[in-house]
Amino acid sequence: MKTEYGQLTWQEIRDADKDRVVILNVSATEDHGPHMPLDTDTVIGMAIARGVAERIPDQVLVMPPVPYGFNEHHKDFPGVIWIQPETLIAFITDITESLAHHGFRRVLLLNSHGSNHAVLDLAARKTVIRSNIICVSASWWNLIPDQIGKIRRSETGGIAHAGEMETAVYMHLHPELVDLSKAETRNTHDPDSRFFNLDLAAGGGGAMLMRWWSDISPDGTMGDPTVATPETGKQFLDAAITRCAELIGEMRALGPMKRRDHHGGAG
Repeated sequence: MKTEYGQLTWQEIRDADKDRVVILNVSATEDHGPHMPLDTDTVIGMAIARGVAERIPDQVLVMPPVPYGFNEHHKDFPGVIWIQPETLIAFITDITESLAHHGFRRVLLLNSHGSNHAVLDLAARKTVIRSNIICVSASWWNLIPDQIGKIRRSETGGIAHAGEMETAVYMHLHPELVDLSKAETRNTHDPDSRFFNLDLAAGGGGAMLMRWWSDISPDGTMGDPTVATPETGKQFLDAAITRCAELIGEMRALGPMKRRDHHGGAG
């Protein structure tokens, strides 16, 4: 069964099961330290989406990715491509509106770049309002905080950007493109801070300040990539695929949304 949206003909789209969840990965093209490529977020996001499709091929379709995101704060590092949040919201909602026009009723915006999180949350909400379909946004690491805690080898702060988890997953997928000899520990976690914590598995500190990336990282890394292994990378990836597939199951179980306009008054 075909699961790649772009490999279907228009007739196959017309006849497709419209209750299949369409997965759209939105990522970024940006610095990931001297030890990993610019396409890290896209490679990982698509590996999760396609992993889900392999497990439940009759329940999903996987869209071509959106490989650019909201990351202007990274632009001091060469190679970064940044999109303004207003532009990205409009672009994503045009995609979801197109899918709704073709009859699809469930869309998952699968995020694989941290600063896209708020943008995709808004895009999902706008989609529900404009198109009246189920549209869910989820950052993949937020699906598995419990599993990350069991698998990780780094201290708190070691899993942030180009740190242990992303490096390990990329090593599992494309070991030839990761050079750990160039990686250094860039753990900036402050255990005395009550509010600021960028470790992806630690739940954050309740407040957010995103500085210029060049102010907080000398090489584009935040975390500890030096402890990454392909074996733990496979564990992180498998956990994300499993939990994402479970999310798909819950999305498919949701019934259609029914609005009731209360402006008519009593009676």
